[in-house]
Parts: sequence; structure tokens; C-alpha cells
Amino acid sequence: MTQQNSPKAFTSYAQNFEDVMLWRALKHVSAGFYVDIGAQHPVVDSVSKAFYEQGWRGVHVEPVPYYAELLRQDRPDEVVLQLALSDKAGILDLHVIKDTGLSTGVKAYADVHQADHGFAYMTVPTPMLPMKTALESLAGRTVHWMKIDVEGLEEEVLRGWDSNILRPWIIVVEATVPMSTELRYESAERILVEAGYRFAYFDGLNRFYVAEEHANLLPALSIPPNVFDNAELSGFSGTWCNGLIARHREELRACAAQLEAERADRAKFELKARAELRDARTALEDARKRAHDAAMRTVQAEAQAGIAEARASFASERARDAEARALQAAATPLRRLASAAMEGRITSGVKRRIKTALRVVAITIGRHPQLKRAATLTLRCVPPLRRRLQAMLAPPPISAPQSEPDRPLPVSPDTALVYRQLRQRQQRSRHA
Repeated sequence: MTQQNSPKAFTSYAQNFEDVMLWRALKHVSAGFYVDIGAQHPVVDSVSKAFYEQGWRGVHVEPVPYYAELLRQDRPDEVVLQLALSDKAGILDLHVIKDTGLSTGVKAYADVHQADHGFAYMTVPTPMLPMKTALESLAGRTVHWMKIDVEGLEEEVLRGWDSNILRPWIIVVEATVPMSTELRYESAERILVEAGYRFAYFDGLNRFYVAEEHANLLPALSIPPNVFDNAELSGFSGTWCNGLIARHREELRACAAQLEAERADRAKFELKARAELRDARTALEDARKRAHDAAMRTVQAEAQAGIAEARASFASERARDAEARALQAAATPLRRLASAAMEGRITSGVKRRIKTALRVVAITIGRHPQLKRAATLTLRCVPPLRRRLQAMLAPPPISAPQSEPDRPLPVSPDTALVYRQLRQRQQRSRHA
């Protein structure tokens, strides 16, 4: 079975596939137990992380305070011993190289790291105990694997171990000088062989040993990791993934830059959209205000039109009333005139005024002898005219008939005047 057809792959976090080798030999164990001496980071280059994800639990020994705290945070249900292991109790001058797994109790190694690789270190006094003392609580408990990676002090750690009390099934020990391929494992191997362990496998960095009572595990450790282990890299292990991680980080940076650009564009778009929305709202408010003003003006115009219409109607009513009054006023004289014409008062009145005028003319002519002579000659030539004038100018009777003594005849003021003048003239003629 290969990774392609496996339902679930094993994720490796270890630096050199140590966890893959151990899982191949121990995957039949459910909820096993381990001891990780020199555990360092809880994830990066961790041999125990993959087992932890499979439900295993264990004890971590880590003297560097920073990594011990990280382990406690990542593995709150496991034991973390913040101390160094050796063959005796005391205080170890631990040379801590920050942000690496190279911290060591061997000063010569720390000096080489600083001189050859530029790794500065600081010395931190650290509690130190033999393994049998530090791990005495595990007496009688089954430990399936134990890893020892203490940067040059592997032999001292094994000397403080009691193999009769604590017997892991498999022990993995770093076998080279730190940061080199130089082998340095003979002293540690001697201790392990004497304790009843057999060498099983060397991966170029670590040597694997199996307890004689579990020799059945040796075949599983006879070949290096391969495709049939159905393992995949986590991206947190050694240098295997550096190129992939670098490319991934570059892609992440590019994606972050693109995302930032898109965020900037979106921010600009949002600002523009907000400005346009604000302008639209302002325009809408202006339009509403203009519409309101127009409506008010329309209402005012309609009101004014109504008032004007009312005024026009009132003026029309007044004009009709005036016209009616004028017609009435004009009709009264006409009615009077028509009544007078029907009754003959107009003709008699005209005749009276003509007679009066003729009498005035006659009186005037009588006052001027020349006019009188000319008028006399003219009338003698026209007898009908003379008779007509004499009849018209004849004076009316002075008094009324005896039958109506109390009722005088109607005489106009002009006729009375002419009559008086003629009487006076007749009297003057008689006296002359």
C-alpha cells in the first residue's frame, strides 16, 4: 500500500524521519508512551509530535526555558521537566544558543558554533539530575521509545540511567558531533549493549537500539524510510522542506502583497462609493427640496389663481350689476319718453315750446321798427303764414269758464311771460 491509496497518511515532524522509523516499528501499539530527552521545540523537528497526534503521551526533558515553556503550552496534558540530565546531580553551565537546537553543556562545542557559524551563546546555570532520579516516577511503566539528543552529553545521560528500572523498547541516540558528520557514539553504544540492547539502524545522524526482549522489532528498523511508509512531510522538519517552504513563503508574500493591493483598491473603491453615495444623497436631498419648493410654488400659484379667479368673478359680478344698473338707468328715461309719446305729451310740449319761441321772436321783432316793417311786408305777401302765426300767437283766455271757476287752465311759464308782455304792450298802445 502506498500513500496514494492509503486512507490516512502519517505526518512526519522529525528532523531526519526518526518518527517514521519508530512508527513503522510501533504503529501496532495503541496509546503508547515515550520519553523525549532534549525535546526542544514542540513542533519543529519534533520526534514526538506525530505520536502525540496519534494519541500517544509521554515525558519531555528540556533545559532551555524558552522551549520548555513552548512545550507546556502545546502539550498541557504532558509532563515537562525543565532540567539537564547527567550522571550526577548539580548545576550545569548550559550554553544557550537562541532560536536553535544547538544549546549544549559542552563549552567546546558552543565555542565552535560561535567561531565557525556565528552563533552567539549565553551561559545559563541549569539544574542537573541523573536520569534514574529525574524519571524515577516511571519505574515499572512501559516506555515504548526514548530519544536522547543532548548535543554531546549522550554518554553522561546514559551513565545516569538505570536500565533495570526503565527499559524503553527502542532507544534513539544522536551519534555525530553537533553540526557535522563526524561519528561519536562508541561510549554510548557500549553502555547500551551492556544494558541488553542491540543496534538496529543508523540514519546518518542517529543510531537506533532495540531491547533484546523486543528483538521482534528489529526487522522493522532494517531499512530506511521509503514510499511504503505512507508518510508525508509536515513542513516543520529539518532542511527537507526548506526549498518548498521558501517557495511557499514567497507565494505567501506575493499573495499578501496582492491581497494588500486588493485591499487598497477596495478601500479606494469604498471611499469612492461612499463619496458617490454621499453626493447622490445630497443630490437627492436637493431634488427633494427643489420638488418641495416647486410644490409650494405650485400651491401658491394655485392659491393666487384661485384668488384671481375669485376676484375676476367678483369683478364680473360687479360689472354685471353695473351693467344692469346702467341698463336700468337708461331704461327709465326711455320708458318715460315712450310713455310721453304714447300720451301725446311730447307733441303738445313741442308745440308749446314752438309757440313760446315764436312769441319771443314776435316780441323781439316788435321792439325793432325796421324788423317789424320787414316782417309785416313778408306776412302780407304770405297770407297763410300770417293767419297761422296769428292763430299760434293768439293769447289764451285770462280766466277759466264759469262752469269751473276754481280750476285754472294749464299755462306754461313761458306762455304766461309772453302773455304778460303782450298785455303790457296793448295797454301802452291804448294810452298812446
